Amino acid sequence: MKKLLVITTALAGVAAATSASAADMAARPYTKAPPMVAQILSWSGLYAGIQGGGGWGTSKETFLGRFNAPGFLGTQNYNTNGGFVGGVLGYNWQVDNVVFGLEGDYHWADINGRSAVVNAGVGDTFFTKLTSFGDIKGRLGYAVGPALFFVSGGAAVGQLQHRYDGVPGNVFSQTTTRWGYTVGAGAEYMFAPNWSAKLEYNYLDFGKSAIQYSAFATNRSEWKDTVHTVKVGLSYHFGGPVIAKY
Repeated sequence: MKKLLVITTALAGVAAATSASAADMAARPYTKAPPMVAQILSWSGLYAGIQGGGGWGTSKETFLGRFNAPGFLGTQNYNTNGGFVGGVLGYNWQVDNVVFGLEGDYHWADINGRSAVVNAGVGDTFFTKLTSFGDIKGRLGYAVGPALFFVSGGAAVGQLQHRYDGVPGNVFSQTTTRWGYTVGAGAEYMFAPNWSAKLEYNYLDFGKSAIQYSAFATNRSEWKDTVHTVKVGLSYHFGGPVIAKY
């Protein structure tokens, strides 16, 4: 009985000492979990790329000295079409979801077409070829995650060749650089850090150009050339398009 009393007393003492020691221990400190970091894309900065596609348009020719032969129509429209390839350089600024910027591009092209017979019984034909073109334009867009939807507009320039093929030996040709305007719209997608792909439509109007056949003021043809283009492109964005947001 005495041994049982001694063991019980010892166990009670150990329990009391353990409780006191636990009470004296400091509480475990609370550590705040690190904040979640979200990464958002920014379109701001310089970019450069390559692009190409196809174009189609209308070349409207008018001979000012009409009616010089029976059945001569004087005015005609004929289609042009072909492809192009080139490069682009631009800079974007982004404020919240709104993106605005400046862009310039230039392309080597082979967009051409030939007329039907316009002078009955003679076989006159006319030829148009757009050999290169480019533009300097502003862009305004809205970013939704990695996607950017935009409209654009500005000045366009093109090198145009026109040729008249008449009776043998009666051939006139002229190449000229014409300024006009362009408007368009498209979408761009940031598919990897610093890399984007785009699809864009543009309408280009190069105004009027002419071939003078002789010293007589009315002995000339005038052309009004317009072109529609659809292009795809791949661009590299310099700097870091990804920004950490807490």
